[in-house]
This record gives sequence, structure tokens and C-alpha cells, in this order.
Amino acid sequence: MHSPSALRPIQIATDLADISDQAPQSITLYCPSCQGLEGSAYESLVLLPIHDANGRLLSKLRNGTVPTNQIFAGVLALDPFRRHADILNALETADCPGVVNFPSVTAIDGEMRVSLEDFGYGVTIEINLLRTAVAMGFSTLAVVDSFGMAQEAVAIGVSGLIATRQANDAMLAELLELAHETPLGLFRLPDAVGGA
Repeated sequence: MHSPSALRPIQIATDLADISDQAPQSITLYCPSCQGLEGSAYESLVLLPIHDANGRLLSKLRNGTVPTNQIFAGVLALDPFRRHADILNALETADCPGVVNFPSVTAIDGEMRVSLEDFGYGVTIEINLLRTAVAMGFSTLAVVDSFGMAQEAVAIGVSGLIATRQANDAMLAELLELAHETPLGLFRLPDAVGGA
């Protein structure tokens, strides 16, 4: 059995200053929109339009220096107002080395998820973001909630996988197998921002 708590949690940082003192090999998801969202529902709350996740990310990166360790900028692939290429070009200009599909549609389930998929705002758009990022030379992590999504992510060359918090033991076992094909392996989202 592979309980989620046994997986390495990825740290979520909301301020570049919080990252600078990290060890060179630490892996950090940088998502300024998570600031103040300390509860366990942060991954779905940050999807709300009031957060403008990509706007905050790009603003913070313009105003700060990205540390050289393994930073993965959380990019909302479902942004209806910005093209993926423009976001990735801005990240490249800011010398940000990595990209992760976060916030992610994987935080949503049920009828809302089906509706998003029907309107073209689902997993496919997140995989397309990661595919473009890999092609541009970014290191990438994929937040995944199914074996199929993980297979697609590994096939396009992501550097590692992040399991959603709702992943069960059977899915985690499958994801661990797939993650062996990536350089960084498998992580899990933490129970809260700033927590493990």
C-alpha cells in the first residue's frame, strides 16, 4: 500500500522570497494565488476567477528574481484571456525553469468537471500546455488525477508527476510505476498551503 502521506509532498510557495533559502535540490510549486488559502480546499478555491492565477503569477515574476533551484510556476491552463504561448514566453523571460499545470481542473469532479470537459476546458488543454512547455525546454510537472492523464503526461516528456489529494491506494500504485519513467518521480499535493 502507498498512502498519500508516504509520498513526498511538493512545497507550495506563494512568495519568491520564501523560496530563496531552500536547498538546491528542493522542488517547489510557485503559486502566488494560493496566498491566504491555508485550508484544505486551496486547490479548488484558487481556480475561482477572482484570483486571476496567471495574472498574479506573471506580475510577481516581473517584480522578482526567480531562484535557481527547481521552481515550477503554477500555470492555470484554463485561462480564457491569455494564450499559453504568451504565458510561457513571459516565464522564459523571467528565467523561470519549470511549469506545472496548477491550479488544475483535477480539483473539480462531478457535473462541473463534465461540463468543463464538454466546453474544451479540461484535461486536454492542460496536457497541451505541458506539451508546449516541454517543447520550449521547460522542466515540467503534471498534476494528474487518473492513470490515463498520467500516461499522456509521461508520453510528452514531463519531469515528474503530482498526485491529487483524492488519489486512492490503487491509483497511487499505478502512478508510482509510471513515475519511474520520469527524472523526478511522484509527489503529492500537500494538505494545506505551506504544509506537508
